[in-house]
Amino acid sequence: MKILFWKHSNDYDKVYRWLIIVVPVVAAALSLWIGLRQSVWFDEAYSIIVAKRSASEIIRLSALDTHPPLYYLVLKIWANVFGWSELALRSLSAIFYGASITVAGCFIKKHFNARAAIYVLTMLLLAPLLMRYGFEIRMYAMASLIGVAATAMLVRAHSSKRWTDWLIYGVLVALGMYTLYYLALLWLAHLAWLVAMDAGKLRKSSWKECRWIGAYTFSLLLFLPWLSSFLKQVGNGALAPIGQPMNLEQLAGIVSFNTIYQPLWQLSVIASILVLAIIFVSVRSIVITFHIKKKNDILWLLVSYISVPIILLMVISLYKPMYVERYLAHVAIGLVMLVGASLALSTEHENREVWRIASPLVLLVVLAVGATNLSQVGNYNFQRMQKPNVNSVASIVKCSENDVVLAADPYVTIELDYYLPNCQIYFASSDQHLGGGYAPLDGNSRQVVDTKKTFTRAKNIYNVYYSDMKASLPGNYREVETIDLSPLKITKFSAE
Repeated sequence: MKILFWKHSNDYDKVYRWLIIVVPVVAAALSLWIGLRQSVWFDEAYSIIVAKRSASEIIRLSALDTHPPLYYLVLKIWANVFGWSELALRSLSAIFYGASITVAGCFIKKHFNARAAIYVLTMLLLAPLLMRYGFEIRMYAMASLIGVAATAMLVRAHSSKRWTDWLIYGVLVALGMYTLYYLALLWLAHLAWLVAMDAGKLRKSSWKECRWIGAYTFSLLLFLPWLSSFLKQVGNGALAPIGQPMNLEQLAGIVSFNTIYQPLWQLSVIASILVLAIIFVSVRSIVITFHIKKKNDILWLLVSYISVPIILLMVISLYKPMYVERYLAHVAIGLVMLVGASLALSTEHENREVWRIASPLVLLVVLAVGATNLSQVGNYNFQRMQKPNVNSVASIVKCSENDVVLAADPYVTIELDYYLPNCQIYFASSDQHLGGGYAPLDGNSRQVVDTKKTFTRAKNIYNVYYSDMKASLPGNYREVETIDLSPLKITKFSAE
């Protein structure tokens, strides 16, 4: 660790070659370890339900929801080979997470130096938001990998000017759009950088020299088969109303989630001081680096990587709040690359020893606190203010011919499905049509419109619900007991 504080060393390349192998493996293992201590929650359970369907059904269900189908198809292929256990399912995301760290480290080494790569890799080892979505059975880690790989290919193509490189970049852009629509914010960041880099050519109308125009056209052609589905998704109303406006509070929240892994309302005085310190250190390092670097093209790209998506979300927020911390998880790696590389380059030219030591030390301490907080709170849902615990519920519920489960709504049903695959799960819902994230349950024979009417002859009914959503059952069932597991509750009813 001392190497972070040295101005000059002949060992940087040696340490880098060691870290580029060890850090991705350790980071993925840590993320997986934390993930395996969590309960599968709704979004993850939905991923699993969809992935278990046929390829054509995956595409149909995706079109009814808010996300594209590629991740579900990849998850299906993976699970068919390695199984449907939590270890297998979370491992896929952990591998994507580790691979994204490898690409980021190689990118920084190539365009800066080994010292900068060491700083970035060390920070990526502890970056809590990336680690959090490194174990999620969702598309965010996959999107992060595609994003950083496309960024590396963008720089390579812009430098080499080879059509092959540009076509590969175009494929990555299309794959990103088939994975997570929010990657479009990163592609627009790339576009802004390209326009800035090739401004002279554009003014001279040298369009043929701007091969990136062809790359984006190619990516659009690859996305055309899904375009009509995407346009329908935009207005299908399936997106949960959890978005927040990108205002000053959320801007500060981006920093707190990426460092100390806490929302602003949870920050103590000490935590607030740490967050302010890391903001100061980061901004100072970036400003100094821009002054000492003669060629700042890559630095500007990294600035665009994180700033353009945020600015675009601010603009979008004027129309509709669309920000949730996980929706920017795929660009968090760009923030770490920017800060890590800037810190390495600025301290390398720092004559005052106190700054050379204090700057990386502050970052490491804060990130260590953030990783520790993540290990404690796990996959706590900051939108619903709940800690998922469906696995605890599943350990209590009995499954047999005489026992059935009545879920309070489709949401609870989907959460229970993974842990209780052999149970008869009924669910209460008066909706004639179930769409969006509930589409897999549409037309299900176990939908119960009126729980007061007889829907089963089972002796015992386990009613699973959040808050005070306990069901009213037919008169021949009496309440035996209620177990409050918070946030979920179980009430057992038995027939008289």
